Amino acid sequence: MKASLSFTWTLSGAGWADCVIADADAEAQMLVSYVTPAPEELIGAVTRLALGESGDHKVRFEAEPNGCVWHLSPDGDAVEIRIVQYPDTSRRSRPGSVLWEARHPIEALARCVLRGFDRVDADRGEDGWFADWKRPFPRRELEQLRRACEQLRA
Repeated sequence: MKASLSFTWTLSGAGWADCVIADADAEAQMLVSYVTPAPEELIGAVTRLALGESGDHKVRFEAEPNGCVWHLSPDGDAVEIRIVQYPDTSRRSRPGSVLWEARHPIEALARCVLRGFDRVDADRGEDGWFADWKRPFPRRELEQLRRACEQLRA
């Protein structure tokens, strides 16, 4: 498993965000639109992993018309992360291209996603988030992830 993992979510205009996930070997940069509840879905999937829920989790990021799907597959205390990019998300039945894949501890993924959204909250606050993202800040989901991270420590 890789040693370091980082995640950033940067609001980049009305209804748009830049998302980057990276480790020591590679990074994936994604443009994300507010047309789907991507932050809530990502935080929710990571929370479920941190709480020990089995099964694969998929999270869609739309960028109109392209986008990507995060595939999160738990394996013990680790998670296989595979991000597949599609040039046209209305045609997801066709093969996409793997944008990034790695294996990391679930706790590392949970903590870096938590830090990434905490950074946006500290920098922009709920009003700044809403002004750019056009949806409420995912406070409830973020607090659930925070509690799940605390349980991982216990």
